[in-house]
Formats: sequence, structure tokens, C-alpha cells
Amino acid sequence: MFEIIKYQLKGRKNSILLLLAIFGIVNLIAFGVETVGIFSGKLAFGPSAGFWIPISIGTTFITTVVMFFICGTGHVNELLYKDSSYLMLTVPRRGWEVLGGRLIAGFVEFIAYAVSATLFLSMHGAFAAVISNRGSVSFFGALGFIYKQIFIVNFFPMLQLSLILLCIFVTTGIFITFAAVGSRSFVKNKGIATAVSIAVFMLMTNWSMQLGTALSEKLGWFTNLRFAMEAPLFAGTQWGRMNFVPAEKILALPVAPFLFFLVLATILFAGASWLMEKKVEL
Repeated sequence: MFEIIKYQLKGRKNSILLLLAIFGIVNLIAFGVETVGIFSGKLAFGPSAGFWIPISIGTTFITTVVMFFICGTGHVNELLYKDSSYLMLTVPRRGWEVLGGRLIAGFVEFIAYAVSATLFLSMHGAFAAVISNRGSVSFFGALGFIYKQIFIVNFFPMLQLSLILLCIFVTTGIFITFAAVGSRSFVKNKGIATAVSIAVFMLMTNWSMQLGTALSEKLGWFTNLRFAMEAPLFAGTQWGRMNFVPAEKILALPVAPFLFFLVLATILFAGASWLMEKKVEL
């Protein structure tokens, strides 16, 4: 499996570097106009910032969300439809090793995007705090406040949230992989197979969520994530006076859907692995 992970990451290296470079370029431009807004003496963002800040944040956030789903499948479409994909089936590896190795490689790839996105978005938040507080808060002070809230004050809730997101990453990736491999096994046309896989994924997700939520409500299986805020970052602004940032936010999440997703994902992973070995012809 290690060879498959290495092969996948090596093949994706240029694409990963290109996407990270795009992240860096658009955000550095936005940071530049934000810095001008701070040191211009007006403590306000100008027209350039009104263009580049939404572009950079949108590019970073939306692309990261899209890659969450694509990386979760281990780029299964490349495996099923790329001209050279038949080479993957020539290696002496079982179907579960191929799919599992690509899923792990996809997770490593997504971590690179997620860390970059977190860094860039937190820096935008720090710039916004400086402007909102009319310079009474320094950029690094605001950035330190944000990281303190994430990694110290809310360490355990963030750890719980990270485990939940990992569960969603794995199960969603396996759901999509099974739908894609299953449709590719029986439908040779790429367009039709893609449409079928999307439909199957949506049906499985909707059905699983409804069943899991109903089970949680019946059994009372909920977990509470308690997010605390030490002090309002925007205390000196209108947002702070309106108590825009609450002292504590409790998020109740049903447990059963995640347990149900993991069980179903295990079954679907085994099914997709069998189909890769017995039915898929590249």
C-alpha cells in the first residue's frame, strides 16, 4: 500500500504545487491591499481590497471544500477514466489496497490544502480585526488571539470537531468511490456513469442521514461541543457592543449518523474493492 500512496502523491505533485501557488498568489495580493489599508492612515479598505479580499477568500474556501470531496475519493475518477489508469491494475495489489492507498494519499493532499487555507483565512481575520478596532489591536495580537482560541481555549472541542470532520472525509469519500466504481463497472459511458454515481451518492447520503438522525433522537444519542470565547475580539466595535460574539456556543450533534456512516462505509469499501478486482475494465 505504501507504494500506491507514494505513486499517487508523486503523480499529483505538480497539481498540488500549482493549487497551493494559486492560493499563495491571490492571498498575497489581498494581504498587500489590506496592509495598504492599515498603513495608509485611514484604517479602511479601499476599492482594490473590495475586489481582492472576496476573490482570495472565495478562491481559498471554495477550492478547499471542493478538494475535500475530491481528495476523499483518492481522485477515483482519474483511476477509472484516465488513459494510463490501466497501469494501476497491473500491479500485484488487491482492490482494497489500491483504493485504501489512494484514500490515504488523498487525505495527505487535503491536509496540505486545509493547513494553507486555515493560515490564509486566519490572517484575513486578523487584518479585519485591526481595521474594525481602528488600530487598537495589532495584526500579530489579533492573529495570536485567533490561534489561542482555536488551539488552547477550545482545544478539546476543536479536537472533537477534527475527528468528526475526519469521519465525514472518510465516509463521504468511500460513498462517492463506491458510487463511481459501481457505475463504472456496469455503465461504460463516462457521462452517464458520472450522473449515476452522483445520484447514488446523494440517495445514500440522504437515506443514511435520515435514518441515523432518527435513531439518535429515539435513543437520545447526542454530543455537545462547547466553544468558548475568552474575550470578544471586536470588543471596541459595534459588533462587540451588540454581543455579536457569545461567551459560549453549544453545538449539539447526533452521534448515530456518524456511527451508521462508519459501518455503512466499511461495507461499501469492501464492495468497491471487490468491484475493482472483478468488474472494472479499464
